[in-house]
Amino acid sequence: MASIILRDVCLDYPLYGAYDFSLKRRLLGRLAGASTPTPTIRAIDNISIEASAGARIGLAGPNGSGKSTLLRLIAGVYPASSGHVGITGNIVPLLGLNAGVNMDFVAAENISLLLRISGRKPTPAMIDEIWAFTELEERMQRLPLRMFSSGMLMRVLFATATAFPADILLLDEWLSVVDENFSAKAEQRLLKLVSQAAIVIIASHDHDLLRRTCTSIVHLDRGRIVNTVYPEIHSAYPFELREKRA
Repeated sequence: MASIILRDVCLDYPLYGAYDFSLKRRLLGRLAGASTPTPTIRAIDNISIEASAGARIGLAGPNGSGKSTLLRLIAGVYPASSGHVGITGNIVPLLGLNAGVNMDFVAAENISLLLRISGRKPTPAMIDEIWAFTELEERMQRLPLRMFSSGMLMRVLFATATAFPADILLLDEWLSVVDENFSAKAEQRLLKLVSQAAIVIIASHDHDLLRRTCTSIVHLDRGRIVNTVYPEIHSAYPFELREKRA
């Protein structure tokens, strides 16, 4: 059973570039036998959230409020500085498709690498299925990703990231695909992922989208929860609803 439990969670970033704690000053301090602490900034401040199957949580707030950071903490990219983090279920974090990619590796090698990072053992059949979704020529599997256009690169990364269902789906805004000819197909796959996932958490500036899709909306400011609202009407199919209302 998928679940997320955050209790009094904090995340502090070290500020290595701060003037008063420059490398030269720290080295001089060590030579003198003094211990100079590294300054930090609190990005997530005492946050508590619990989610179980069926939850659709929206994260709202201005830039710098901590939405993306909180998603990355839940995904395990950043470890909490304090508090309790309990995650049950496999996570698919759609937070930046190029994370973990080596642009000098050929496309097929990158697909294998990304699958391993997500905890799956790649097979030729698995890679072929992912590649078929991209609708790119087969010979391009053997080319390094640095030779791909932005649209072709997005096809490969999106097809790989969304190849398998998730217990917990994390979205930093709805993904947009550069290639217009591929966008409709990508949206349908994304909607399918959302409908199949037990828990979905999405960070977005689109408040109408959050009201339509979420069971609760958590408003953040400076890494803290300001308030939580519970929309009366929500749906797992925001793109279809948007088209009907247009």
